[in-house]
Amino acid sequence: MSVNPIPKLPQHKWQNLEAIPVIEADEPLHVIPDTKKLKQFPIYFDQNISHAIDVCVARSSVIQKLQQAANLLPDHLGIVVLDAWRSRDVQQAVQTEIGDIIKSKYPNLSMSDQQALLAEFVAPVGPNFISPHLTGGSVDITLFDVKTGEWLDMGADFDEPTERSYTHFYEDQPEHTACTNRRLLYSVMTTVGFSNLPTEWWHFDYGNPLWAHYYQQDHAIYGAAHWESVAS
Repeated sequence: MSVNPIPKLPQHKWQNLEAIPVIEADEPLHVIPDTKKLKQFPIYFDQNISHAIDVCVARSSVIQKLQQAANLLPDHLGIVVLDAWRSRDVQQAVQTEIGDIIKSKYPNLSMSDQQALLAEFVAPVGPNFISPHLTGGSVDITLFDVKTGEWLDMGADFDEPTERSYTHFYEDQPEHTACTNRRLLYSVMTTVGFSNLPTEWWHFDYGNPLWAHYYQQDHAIYGAAHWESVAS
């Protein structure tokens, strides 16, 4: 398949997502399967993030589209899912973790600037706000070598709160390996219907308000989902 440059899209405003209506599709959450070209590595559980679960779960259509995207890749490459559905408790823990990294990395920034930077990488937490991951429609992913299992060079670490994480960052360095790898990941994911969060090369959405925003849909099909009730 052809792989085109990644467009530079504007950053959304989280408060605007709250105005997007949800017509719930009532799709259940399922554990993302491990296959030759689709794997899961629950990274927050591995990092001992509070309340993180030991599997990656997502809506059924999201899983189907992930499988389709993986099959579009060259035979030697696959997709590894690092995180998908995320509870409010985990969202709060991730926000605290990334916030602490930002405070340490950018001590000269004002508190308001630190909060603005945090908002680029972590959705807010609130009793009434439906964060993208809470819907089961968001996935954090990267590419891996099927033969060796090694993750490909994407030019910035997962959850790295720097401009290097912006999906289009390496477009002015087309010779960089990360540029090619990001273009490939972006291409297969958008081809099957996902949208990308422009500040995070690893974050893709389907069906939730963030997806509806970037695809200019009049409504989302996924609201808040609850893995505990499904699993019980």
